[in-house]
Amino acid sequence: MSLNASFPVGLVVDWQQPERIELGDDHLKNWLLDTGSLTERVQALCHQFSLELLGQQTLTPQPNELSVLNANGATTYQIREILLCDNDTPWVFARSVIPQAIIDAELSNLGCEPLGKRLFNDARFSRSPFEVGMVNAATLGFNRTAPLWGRRSVFSIEQHHMIVAEVFLPQSPAYQPDIRHEMSS
Repeated sequence: MSLNASFPVGLVVDWQQPERIELGDDHLKNWLLDTGSLTERVQALCHQFSLELLGQQTLTPQPNELSVLNANGATTYQIREILLCDNDTPWVFARSVIPQAIIDAELSNLGCEPLGKRLFNDARFSRSPFEVGMVNAATLGFNRTAPLWGRRSVFSIEQHHMIVAEVFLPQSPAYQPDIRHEMSS
């Protein structure tokens, strides 16, 4: 099973501070606000983990992304969209907006390696607090009436900032409270 949308998928979301949204579900809230590596958390639950690179190329970020990166000073960005999967079932859709300067200096040979592996193993990167929001499942090609939940944060290194947004797809353990694997911080 794969995403029924083609690159670039994009994300049109009304991102909010977590305290402004009533999540109601502590299990989902734990997934949305966990500050550890989401890739490592997903890998720990997978029978057979895979990362599917949907695409990565130089594109213009969406207006809501540019407003977050406005103070960045960068003019060229690469958009990278991937799926984190278990047994070919997508659990997480991720969209990263990365200034070309970070690509050139730090991430030029990323390929199909998880971005989180680099970010969480390099103390020079710092992370902003999360914003959360609901995503219309149909925009990602899913026939589902309930919204999907996502989060985004900004990672910074020196004067450069990049956005990493992650959406929990319908088969994600974030919606399955019976899967209780909690990663230690």
